[in-house]
Amino acid sequence: MTSVLVIDDHAVVASGTKTVLQNAGFEVETQQSAKNIQLILSKRHYDLFLVDLNMPDMDGMAAADLILDLDADAKIIIYTGYETEIEPLFASMIERGISGVVSKSASIDSLIAALHAALRDEVLLPMWLFQRLRVNDSIRIESSKLHLNQNERDILAGVMHGDTNREIAQNLLIGQRTVEKYLTGIFQKLGVHSRVEAAEKVNELGISPDLRKKLNTAEQNQTNS
Repeated sequence: MTSVLVIDDHAVVASGTKTVLQNAGFEVETQQSAKNIQLILSKRHYDLFLVDLNMPDMDGMAAADLILDLDADAKIIIYTGYETEIEPLFASMIERGISGVVSKSASIDSLIAALHAALRDEVLLPMWLFQRLRVNDSIRIESSKLHLNQNERDILAGVMHGDTNREIAQNLLIGQRTVEKYLTGIFQKLGVHSRVEAAEKVNELGISPDLRKKLNTAEQNQTNS
């Protein structure tokens, strides 16, 4: 029989999850904290760990790290009551070696399917997360294909700062018409038609931090001069 350790600080959730999994044929034990996990694992082995993401003394990610330090082959599924937490942490979960993630609001069938998938070294994702990951991957690909030369990046940094074309021209020591010409090309590359759309696109593609660095450097140079 497959053994599962459920770690959740909410006793009602842990008890309910235990009943559901026992009815599905799993052998289940529960703990309300992971702080004693080293002692627990010194006494026995578990095939699966279902770990609450948000716990007061040690969160699920830290608990997963500790479990994997003790057993590199451990199969851990993060259990969360907030679906919005899953996407931003998903990449970190994969890098850590976590076997999957499931929402506490998921159906019983989905929970059980996630556990069986982990046992097969597979990851079962909800459709909404799969779609979001595909969208993010498309954005990364689009960003990698976008090429802006030095002048275009300097001008776009000014746009992000809210500078007028005249102010950008003065800061870069170029003509205002030259700025306008570059902006036309920038808009075409970004597929936008206005400054507002350009700023939104830059944030979407994740290139704004680079532009902010250029802007900060330019401001420091102006201050020093």
